[in-house]
Formats: sequence, C-alpha cells, structure tokens
Amino acid sequence: MENTGTRSAFGFLIITTLVFLWPLQAQESDQGSAIPNTQVQIAISSPSYPVTSGDVYSLNYMAGGVPVNYLITVDASYRIRVSNLAVIDVAGKTYPALKREAETIVSNNYPLSGVQLTMIKPSSFTVYIKGEVNSAGERTTWAMGRLSSVLNGILYGYSSTRNITVTSANGRVKTYDLFKAQRFGDMSQDPYMRPGDVITINHLDRKVTIFGEIERPGAYELLPGEQMQELIHNYANGYTARADTGKVGLRRYEEGGLGLGNIVYLTQEEINANHPLQNFDMIYVLSK
Repeated sequence: MENTGTRSAFGFLIITTLVFLWPLQAQESDQGSAIPNTQVQIAISSPSYPVTSGDVYSLNYMAGGVPVNYLITVDASYRIRVSNLAVIDVAGKTYPALKREAETIVSNNYPLSGVQLTMIKPSSFTVYIKGEVNSAGERTTWAMGRLSSVLNGILYGYSSTRNITVTSANGRVKTYDLFKAQRFGDMSQDPYMRPGDVITINHLDRKVTIFGEIERPGAYELLPGEQMQELIHNYANGYTARADTGKVGLRRYEEGGLGLGNIVYLTQEEINANHPLQNFDMIYVLSK
C-alpha cells in the first residue's frame, strides 16, 4: 500500500516545480516574441536603409515622469510628426539619420528622457515590370530589395540583362547593367527598388556562347562594338594553357529555320582582327 506522506510530498514537488518553471517559461516566450524579424534586423543594421513610405517606427521616452509611447507611420508625403514637438521631412533620409534627428528633438525638449526611436516594420511595396519578360505585372519587394531580386524567374531567352530601364515615380529614367554587378561587384548597377518604380526589360542585341579551352566558358550578352577579342579576353578571361589558339571554331545560327550551320575554323589573322560576331554564335576553342 502506497504511503500517504510520500504521495503528498511527491505532489508538492510537482506543484513547486511548476510554480518555479512557469515564470521562466513565460519570460523565455516574451523574449522570443521581442526578437525582430529578418527584414527588421537587416534594415536596422544597414547604415544606408532609406526611409520609405509604409515604414512604421516606435518613439518612446519619459516626459515629466510619464512614459510616452508613440507610433510613427511614414506616408507618401514623407513628412512625419515627432510626438507633438516637430514635423520632419524624411524624404531621402536614411534610418540612422532619422533616428538621430528625432531623438535629438525629444532630448532638447525633455533632457534625460531616455528617448529611443526604433523600427517596428519596414515598408513593403509593389513595382511594375514589363518588356521582354515571361509575364508583365506587379511584384512585391521592400526598400532593401535589389533589381536582380525582383527579376528572379521572369526573364527568358530574349531578355537583356545589360539594358534594363528603371523609371522612378518622379519620372527619372536610368539604365542598368546587371552583368557588371554580378561579374565585377558594381552594385550601383543593381539598385535598391523604390515605390512606384517601373522596370522595362529591353530586347537583347547579341548573345553568344563560348566553351572549350578558355577560363570562363558560358553564354554572354555582348554590348555594341564588342566582337571576338572582347569575348575571349574580357568575358571568357582568355585561353587556358592547353588551348590551341589556331583552332577556334565558329558555328553560326542560320536564318530560315535551318538551325546551326557547320563549324568554320577561324585563322589566327581573323581572330586577331576581332572577327565580328552575331546573335546565337557558338565559339569552340580546341585543345593542343
């Protein structure tokens, strides 16, 4: 027969354990819910995050011993009210600049107020994509979303990645070259998107393929004026040590539904003279 005292002591142990664990579990849950999402973490850690229509910020400070909690939503006017103290034009400002300005305004009015401006939610917005794409239409992005990210999965064989036009909401037009961003890390050619941007993918002019004994085989979209020398040395990074530079084959697409024609081997003189290339050309560099 079970001892009543033992059963009572065991029950007390369970209750005591639950009483001590419950606040700990609740505290861990509260802490977990306070962790910002990935987009917030990226935005607040970036020195260049642009204040964007749709952003939501929280302003917290003490005024005469009374806590003040104030939500700020950025609308399309880009003018925000800092409590009842000031109105700021935030167009073109970064989040760190806004944070400094808003906290300075509050501190000047309420010294030692412990003021803090924090981001609650970064904006999300739509851009419109048209031109040489699988399907024109709107895509959702955010202020740290780059041009390349909104184009993912919608380009096809005739889409240019080197002649992309972005028209901003204020009518400014700029052209970008994603190859320069991807190959050379020139991120000025892969800009952050802004609300109201219209992206036009233009038709590519020439795309040629090179493989064999060169360092970087692949398909490359050439710019006007670029021919064989640019393809081999600028795009494909030159020949390998095993390349037979006297055996470079060219296979050209034939119009009229005939497909690819026969391979023609170019002479060294033709290669040195920067032999002209056409759309869909295929270049073969053979081994010694």
